Amino acid sequence: MRIQTWFMSVVCVTALAAFVACGGDTPASSVVPAAANVAAPASPPAVPVTAPALQQIEYTQALPSQPLPAVAAIPAAPAPQKQITAPSPQTTARAVRTAAPRPAAPAAPVFPVTVKDGNGDDVVFDSPPERIVAFDSAVVEILFAIGEGDRVVGTHEFVTSPPEANDVPRVGGAFNMDVEATVALEPDLVFLFFDRFKEDLERAGLRVLFIATLSDDFNKVADRIRLWGEIVGNPVSAEAVASDFEERVKTITATMADYTAGPSVFQDEGALWTPGQGTLIQQVFDVLKLENIAFDVVGYEQISPELIVERDPGVIIASYGDSISGDPVFKDLLAVRNRSVYVPTSDALSIAGPRFVQGIEELARWVYPGLFP
Repeated sequence: MRIQTWFMSVVCVTALAAFVACGGDTPASSVVPAAANVAAPASPPAVPVTAPALQQIEYTQALPSQPLPAVAAIPAAPAPQKQITAPSPQTTARAVRTAAPRPAAPAAPVFPVTVKDGNGDDVVFDSPPERIVAFDSAVVEILFAIGEGDRVVGTHEFVTSPPEANDVPRVGGAFNMDVEATVALEPDLVFLFFDRFKEDLERAGLRVLFIATLSDDFNKVADRIRLWGEIVGNPVSAEAVASDFEERVKTITATMADYTAGPSVFQDEGALWTPGQGTLIQQVFDVLKLENIAFDVVGYEQISPELIVERDPGVIIASYGDSISGDPVFKDLLAVRNRSVYVPTSDALSIAGPRFVQGIEELARWVYPGLFP
């Protein structure tokens, strides 16, 4: 029995060994999916496919950042274009004066200086006057503009510029001079723009220079500036101011050269007094191609409301405040309906001095903002 049992055990062990030896592949089949996962074709290509894809994405995203400066640089041109196509007249004038100073200007004053006065007489200066009563707004402005304002010891009540002249003593109105007050200032020169008090001042022992106010050619302002530079012994500063004036006028004239006509204009100097032919303002109108409705006026004249309505100006210049827009008589004027009434910010256009060109520039910018930015 024991032998039989042992024999059966041996047979079972032998059979099991034979079964394992012959059918070893069958149990390994449960590991195949794992091996297939490791060696699956999808996994190895995942690395080379994914890497280039990431590189491509990074490159595509980087492209805009490189062209952006170039794209922005193309429209960025407006800044230089403004300087080239529409330069500031004051800047242009200063640049011209700095780059090309007039060699004719003497480096030092030359005396004696002989000046022909308004009566055709010669007035000789052997040295610069130290104490000047300048009974003229333009001369006051000229002397301060060339750095010689400290020589001005007296003037009239209507001088408004520069602010430094506010402390200069007044010796009368524009046409009424206090001779005694003038003598008390002990001037070594009195300048008059009219000759009414010339003899009285000369009898009091004062030297007098009379030259009439400019009335028909504002280009001569530059000559007046140079003249005063010679009189006070500062021709270099005078030349700089005069050249600046001339260059700014040239800039305006050149800008308007291609145009033939602009809007019609009426200038109200107060109580409907207006400038006509033979005035500095008419010359300004000519330069700016403005059609003066007072074309048949010579000098200054007061015109009627009916004539203004009939001629219907497109632009109104209200020199000392707008008293027209609110007047029912003028409510249908083209200028009033379009709100084209210009009130100057200063009296620059009323005085034939260095600021006169500033007045022209301001008017030009107001009438033609596209031409004079």
